[in-house]
Amino acid sequence: MRSPMSKTFAFVGNQNRNALPGEGKGISVFHFNDQTGDLTLASEYLPIDNPGYLAIDEKRRRLYAAVEIPAWNENLAVAFDIDPATGTLSYINMQPTLGNTTCHLGFDQTGTLIFASNYTVAELGARPGNAVAAFAIRSDGGLDPAFATAAHEGKNAILPTERRQHGHCAVVSPDNRYVFVCDLGLDRIMAYRQPAKGESLALAATPFTQLPDGAGPRHMTFHPNGKIAYVINELNSTVSVLHYNSATAALTISQTLPTLPDGFTGTNTCAEIAVSADGRFLYGSNRGHNSIVSYAIAETGAISLMGWTSSQGLGPRNFTIDPSGRFMLVANQKGGGIAIFKRDIETGTLEDSGKRIALQSPMRIVFGTFE
Repeated sequence: MRSPMSKTFAFVGNQNRNALPGEGKGISVFHFNDQTGDLTLASEYLPIDNPGYLAIDEKRRRLYAAVEIPAWNENLAVAFDIDPATGTLSYINMQPTLGNTTCHLGFDQTGTLIFASNYTVAELGARPGNAVAAFAIRSDGGLDPAFATAAHEGKNAILPTERRQHGHCAVVSPDNRYVFVCDLGLDRIMAYRQPAKGESLALAATPFTQLPDGAGPRHMTFHPNGKIAYVINELNSTVSVLHYNSATAALTISQTLPTLPDGFTGTNTCAEIAVSADGRFLYGSNRGHNSIVSYAIAETGAISLMGWTSSQGLGPRNFTIDPSGRFMLVANQKGGGIAIFKRDIETGTLEDSGKRIALQSPMRIVFGTFE
């Protein structure tokens, strides 16, 4: 149970390279009031370029940021210490991700490893770039150099293919046995055996799950029961339900539903996906339709469409449900800043609170609650 003395902070990564003068931010830190949904600016960490994705380790009070700059040949993963009283960030160190346009960071279940996903893969001198890289986390929260990588194409690829790799997220299974990498370019979810520090990323018995051509799997999340996963497909605007086999790493698709209403004819790409903490509701974001789509989850893991809620902005790249479950914060990357929604815990429905945080290009929101 949460202590009355605890504090909850919302950390926001912002696109700040090539932003308008004076408007781009690095990482914004807000105090969050879970009774009202209000955000109050607590601090900012400005000397960082395009922290496009954030990952937080509440227990150890650490924050990790992926520096996403396509023009650079190699991007970075950056580690910070969090002051639990103020939310202020203190730089620890950084490591190259051995790839380009680093767009996601994901922990293993012990919090001692972190995996970086690289969306574009430029040649890095004499070696190819990698879709995913694994890092060990030091006792002080800093990152050791990457100890394992995987490329999905080219002569050094772990699984050669004629298509172009676009790693978009790495998710470790709840049993900590496998690392699943959504590759938007290959229409595959790759499966690797979970490595120990110093080991290579080796393919699992079922090396990949094939999605339909042109689906573009982007982000994946597991149900709290650990047996079902959900993937949002960026390019064909769908969500797929996957049944997880822990013995082989197989993900069997049992259902696919659209994220868009019938009759929508505009351009759309999907972005984020999340399951409520009680496992009863699933949400996804539409960029173009500019909405959050909501689904009810049955005991079998099957989903049924509930409806759509306007994101109150353009290009909702990310959204996050707060720790209380009563609010959802939506990061509208292309305009509208952060929109704050009330969330009914019983029905899963969303209602616009009317509250906004005026950030130019918010990319990712994570919460941390500290004593």
